[in-house]
Amino acid sequence: MTTKVLTSSEVIDIMVDVVQDASSSEGYRSKYREALHSLVRLVRAEQLLEMQLDFNKLTQFSDTRSHY
Repeated sequence: MTTKVLTSSEVIDIMVDVVQDASSSEGYRSKYREALHSLVRLVRAEQLLEMQLDFNKLTQFSDTRSHY
């Protein structure tokens, strides 16, 4: 049994389809989809920042130890 890994775009499309109702306009769906994409970009940026801060802490620690 193989499990398909979904991309963030595929998950967003699923979420848009799930929350839509008969009264949802295409404009609303488009705005909702873009809001979700923006959220994904924000989360990625936050993860990269956290990784950079962690890397900086590690390299700072190794730099201070190498002076002894």
